[in-house]
Amino acid sequence: SGKLNFIVFIDITERKGMMTENKLTESEQQYRTLADYGQALIWTSGLDKKCDYFNKPWLEFTGRTLQQELGDGWVEGVHPDDLERCIEIYSNAFDRREHFSMDYRLRHNSGEYRWIQDDGTPRYDSQGRFIGYIGHCLDIDDRKRAEKELKKRELILSKILDVLPVGLWFADQNGKLL
Repeated sequence: SGKLNFIVFIDITERKGMMTENKLTESEQQYRTLADYGQALIWTSGLDKKCDYFNKPWLEFTGRTLQQELGDGWVEGVHPDDLERCIEIYSNAFDRREHFSMDYRLRHNSGEYRWIQDDGTPRYDSQGRFIGYIGHCLDIDDRKRAEKELKKRELILSKILDVLPVGLWFADQNGKLL
């Protein structure tokens, strides 16, 4: 019978690889956009505990270049009174592969120190291997100043109440004594 049968094989390995690479590039671009146009100061570190990335808001906050911040350069901006505690918390969490959260003062591009809250989380690759940390920091200086002012006012009120020659009772809006 004059039928012709044949099978065609086409190697699509390269095409699949290009699609995967394009998806990775797109994903990285989305991450960079998110990291660079939010308000959080973001950093990452590798297996050596050294920082290998700082986002645009971090660099704008500190007024320093990426090259100045990389490795251990960022510690130059930490307030001297906070530095030892800051490094200890980071190192201990890193060694145990645990999340950490800490407040410390970081030098702002204006030269003043501002309080930030730094939260760090272990990073893992697709095979579950630990590859370092990612952290995000928020400027909490206004909150810290408000807390300090509140404590100051509470202390003043307490001293006034201690020296007043009268008795005071406090009640809620229903008249129930507090």
